[in-house]
Amino acid sequence: MTGFFIAIAVFLAGHIIPGLLRERLVGLIGYRPYIVGFSILSIFLFGWVVHEVLVAESFLLWDHQTWQAQLLIVVMLPACILWACAILQPCPLSIGRKTGFDPARPGINGFCRHPLLLGMIIWGIGHMIANGDLVAVLFFGGSAAFALIGFWRMEKIRLRDITPDQRAIWLEATRRFAPSGLLRVAVRWQDLLAGIILYVILLGGHGHVIGVDPRMMAGW
Repeated sequence: MTGFFIAIAVFLAGHIIPGLLRERLVGLIGYRPYIVGFSILSIFLFGWVVHEVLVAESFLLWDHQTWQAQLLIVVMLPACILWACAILQPCPLSIGRKTGFDPARPGINGFCRHPLLLGMIIWGIGHMIANGDLVAVLFFGGSAAFALIGFWRMEKIRLRDITPDQRAIWLEATRRFAPSGLLRVAVRWQDLLAGIILYVILLGGHGHVIGVDPRMMAGW
């Protein structure tokens, strides 16, 4: 498990250090190059962690049951739709684009300001339950906790770059998490379609890329 813990430590450092140096780096290279570079670094480090999860020696904390994999397959659909919303809709107070946000039509932001992070929480908890070993609990449970902390961290980062008036408008128009927001037009047909496509790709490709077919684990 040594490699796993090293990868986790580097992954956390790869997020904390650029965050602490964000203003200097943005001033030096510009906002867009910073975001692109940070995204590439994050994907690379995340891939390293996933590799270590797959090869690390571990032990079960609870036995595998088919319902656990079935639950994971079910909850991953809303997670994928949330990720699609994070890509297709503006999310001014979270990970995603800031441009194009209309406070009168907040979209997914009226349900949750952080659709990408909420999807990560669902993904993490679902995979933790389905796997049940120590490394999975540390990785997937830790990822879910990291995403939850990101709710407040991202808001702090985004709010410090705007005027007090704009801050008040955005906070009033959006919600950190409000299930009642789904009753409004939070998710559009484009988001649903993109989310379903992403879901089908992940479900079909999981066995080929990760080496574990969730449908087989679910008995389907």
